[in-house]
Amino acid sequence: MTAAPFGERVLTSPETAGELARRLRDRIAAGFLMYASVEATMFAPSYETCIVPFGSTPTEADFVRLERGRPGGGPRVPTIAQRLIPDLAIAGTATERPSDVILGDFTLTGTLPDGWRLHLHTEFRCHVVDGLVTRYVVKNDPDEFQRFVAVLGNPYAGSGVASAEVHDGADR
Repeated sequence: MTAAPFGERVLTSPETAGELARRLRDRIAAGFLMYASVEATMFAPSYETCIVPFGSTPTEADFVRLERGRPGGGPRVPTIAQRLIPDLAIAGTATERPSDVILGDFTLTGTLPDGWRLHLHTEFRCHVVDGLVTRYVVKNDPDEFQRFVAVLGNPYAGSGVASAEVHDGADR
């Protein structure tokens, strides 16, 4: 038995921005760990990222090139977050735009170990090439994000993304 002639195209074509946006949207609706499972597969092996405050327009100097690296090892950030914030929830969406761009937003809520009620709203913009994100812009409230990453134990320390690392004086 041979494959249908259209089968090879379907099996070898990269995921489109629209398909990736739909996968993000569906997994956000399914919960935090499901969203994290998509996030773990959507980046190119090497990609640019930045995290800036709401209302900011990133400059080229804000971007850092990251290498995705091998999966495995210790617990990933989503697992750490779920362990420390058992009621962690996510709500949001993602939408395809022209030129292989995905716009999205989500809000993380839950009770931090110190009793603080987390409300971390995030907006993102992904540039997709050959089915993978090559540029990722994140905008959020820096104070709420600092509280979140401090509770997680500074999981992004040494990543090169200074705004994702815990700063001196961040609430822990």
